[in-house]
Amino acid sequence: MKLLIAGGGTGGHVLAGIAIADEWAKAFGKENVLFVGSSLGLEARLVPKAGYLLKLLPVGALNQVSLKVRLRTLLKLPLCFLVSAWILLRFRPHSILGVGGYASGPVVLMASFLARFWRGKTAILEQNLIPGFTNRKLGEYTDRVFVAFDESGKSFNAKKILASGNPIRAAMQDCGQVPLERKTLFIFGGSQGAMGINTLVINALPHLKSADLRFIHQTGLKDLDRVKAAYLDAGVNARVEPFIDDMLSCYRAASLIICRAGSSTLAEIARVGRPALFIPLPTAADNHQQKNAEAYSRVGAARVMRQDGVSPSEFAESILGLLNDGEALEGMALKVRKFYKPNAAADIVKDLSL
Repeated sequence: MKLLIAGGGTGGHVLAGIAIADEWAKAFGKENVLFVGSSLGLEARLVPKAGYLLKLLPVGALNQVSLKVRLRTLLKLPLCFLVSAWILLRFRPHSILGVGGYASGPVVLMASFLARFWRGKTAILEQNLIPGFTNRKLGEYTDRVFVAFDESGKSFNAKKILASGNPIRAAMQDCGQVPLERKTLFIFGGSQGAMGINTLVINALPHLKSADLRFIHQTGLKDLDRVKAAYLDAGVNARVEPFIDDMLSCYRAASLIICRAGSSTLAEIARVGRPALFIPLPTAADNHQQKNAEAYSRVGAARVMRQDGVSPSEFAESILGLLNDGEALEGMALKVRKFYKPNAAADIVKDLSL
């Protein structure tokens, strides 16, 4: 009973894949899980760290890159398909799951043709409310489509849909009541940081520094020095790190989270039960982060603010307004927990292993 998980790139894709792999390994062993990804993505670091075998494809990037990079990527596509076919024929997995990212497309597409020879099952996981172009196309060829949001099912054949929810790390757990006595902001922009959020926060520091707040800030590696210097210049003591492995302790300490609205981030916040101010990535494909965030904000489970067009004083006022309203924070924490689907990984593995 072998499982091949294809994709990666961002932490959201990789961590969802690892959560599913961990569930599969409970029943069939880690040796029966293979990841296929790219050396350019976080899977190159996170998958081996989790104890799984990773094969790499010579993939590149197509979105928001130069014409030269795009052409080089297109020239590599035939090789990607050949390598994908070789990996599939050697491993012969019972199930093939695409979790998004550049490596997902070639592998899942090849599997939809090759896996029928050994009765392999193909599937994709759509983590966002608005499915991207690649998954919409792959969904036409796969046997199953797992979705994190019920609304996503409208983009696929209804007979293929399983509304599983979005799998998250098993280490995540409910963090209990929101800490209101020692008000703490936990700021992060996903696994690679977010310069837009970083800039909003450091520009607002002069308006926040007198409020006796504690700051935990994950900056991303590229923006670490700039953000550290800004806190020092403002005279604000803060925990500033490029990447935080122990996210659970930071979630537990947080009175309010300021972050992007990637699907895995939303799923983790639902699990830990913390109020959040989402600042969606403006350049996200199909504006999917904005749509993700709006699904939470419509029912009062979070607040949403656009990255552009907000002044430092307005941003600070929004933060302080929330932190000074304990009833609102507790209400958001209660409502966000309703988005958590505890059996997401188990339901996916159960379906894939049939």
